[in-house]
Amino acid sequence: MTRAQVEALYPKSSKVDYQKKAIEISDIPIIAKCNAEVNIRFDESDTVHQVMIAGDPSLGGRCSRDVLAALSAKYGEPLNRDSSDGSILARQGKIFTWTRPGGITMQFKKFENGGLGGGGLGKASWELTYSKLGELIGL
Repeated sequence: MTRAQVEALYPKSSKVDYQKKAIEISDIPIIAKCNAEVNIRFDESDTVHQVMIAGDPSLGGRCSRDVLAALSAKYGEPLNRDSSDGSILARQGKIFTWTRPGGITMQFKKFENGGLGGGGLGKASWELTYSKLGELIGL
């Protein structure tokens, strides 16, 4: 999908911010009482190459559990489960992976460290990233 097609679907507004290499959409309802921010990222040819959804903060990581359950119900058990120990640049969490048609990979990260669960207050409790498989592994 091209940037022009995405802009036609999501016109600029108080919740839609156009950036040089991305479009950011805020306050998107995902499931009951769980909202997220969506970042649609474009490559050099202005074609979508990645969509990243970051869940709004939730106490105790409630939304991350609910979203993971919904994904598993819809797409089946994840193909892979991995843990991230975290570092100065990355927060600790569990990563779940599914593949989709067309070489698309979905990676769901459920953050687990920090105060009040989910990586702390004011931070996303989960992220879901859609990427082409080659881009995900650096090909």
